[in-house]
Amino acid sequence: MVSVGVFIDLRWHQAAGGHVKCWESFAKAAATLPEELTLSLHFLGDQEQVIELAPNVRYILHPPRFSTERLTFLKDVPGHTDIAPSNPSLIPYLEKLDIVHITHPQFTFGKTAKRYCQQQGKPLIASIHTDTPEYSRIYTEQALEKLFGQGWLNQLLSQQLQIPRRYKQLMVARQKRYWQSCAHVLTAQPSDFGVVNTVLPKSHISHLRRGIDKELFHPQHRDRSWLEQTYNIPPGKFLLLFVGRLDACKNILTFAQAVKVLLDQGLPVHALVVGQGSSDQEVQAILGDHVTLTGTINHDQLGPIFASADLFVFPSQTETIGNVIVEAKASGLPVIISSHGGAYQSVQASGEDGVVIEDDLPETWAGAIATLYHDPDQLAQMKQATLAHIDQHWPTWLEVLQNDLLPVWQAVASIPDRVTKRP
Repeated sequence: MVSVGVFIDLRWHQAAGGHVKCWESFAKAAATLPEELTLSLHFLGDQEQVIELAPNVRYILHPPRFSTERLTFLKDVPGHTDIAPSNPSLIPYLEKLDIVHITHPQFTFGKTAKRYCQQQGKPLIASIHTDTPEYSRIYTEQALEKLFGQGWLNQLLSQQLQIPRRYKQLMVARQKRYWQSCAHVLTAQPSDFGVVNTVLPKSHISHLRRGIDKELFHPQHRDRSWLEQTYNIPPGKFLLLFVGRLDACKNILTFAQAVKVLLDQGLPVHALVVGQGSSDQEVQAILGDHVTLTGTINHDQLGPIFASADLFVFPSQTETIGNVIVEAKASGLPVIISSHGGAYQSVQASGEDGVVIEDDLPETWAGAIATLYHDPDQLAQMKQATLAHIDQHWPTWLEVLQNDLLPVWQAVASIPDRVTKRP
């Protein structure tokens, strides 16, 4: 039996993003392993609260000490976090654990856990879920534009002094320093390995896959009539689905502009956009009556939406893997995704079980969509290949827990008096 606490510097709520949903899925899987694992997931919440999921699994919510919600220029970030230097109220929980596992090195949970583990010689493990440095660059650019507009001062800071790029470099350096203090780091995409390997030996690095719930996301949930009636979608349209935050990090405007190109060409397409974000009004302005904006929908209600669309189009370049891509494929929905970031891991061969696009030009994305629209046979073949890939090669969340996480936790916990201090 190993006792593990995972510290996730994000709020827990029903509309949380893929990072939180990932750990919710691991928690559900952990409930089936009561003899091997005690798991606590620590999130941010309005008040201190313990939520029991099973005798061996619980969520623990902690109020933030200094939330980014206080900073008005960060109101559009994907998920608010805590940026206080430390949170002493975590110490009693840290003391009870065999393994401390963090998912955000830069924020309060991560800083507090690192300091405690260094002082006590307790093993610290980190996993990569988000491309935090790239997110930092994008949101720094947006913050500068909001503060100073498009004028000369913004040009000076963003272009000449390259503040967003420099901030990204700073975040990369901070991550590396943090990883030096870890007994093990779990990566999300192949490019992560080389970066972590600059500060840790290969034996202390491994890959953490993402799982899929093959019952929740399955073609059997397809019901196009229900989808059209529920969301007032015009019948007879080629339905293009986007699921995610509506902001620059997810490249939503490339999606909207690509749909506009297709509409200008006379193709009978309609966009279904699930999520919320700072670009929602701009998407509406670009597409008018040819887009349905649903807002946020609970994760357990997404299955029929994925299964009932015609094509999943996701230009995001900041994914480490992209849970929504896997969920679309498991639902039998062909995908068009970006080659940038780690999203490409979810497609075996571009043109067979999905399409991988090299750039973010709307015309390129529109061309890929149009090709599939005009070739129903290729689209049908891609759908079959999509399903085969998930059925034959993609693990469940329980399999990932048993093969990728639990062995690392057990191995690190079994090393006596491990000290993770590093210079």
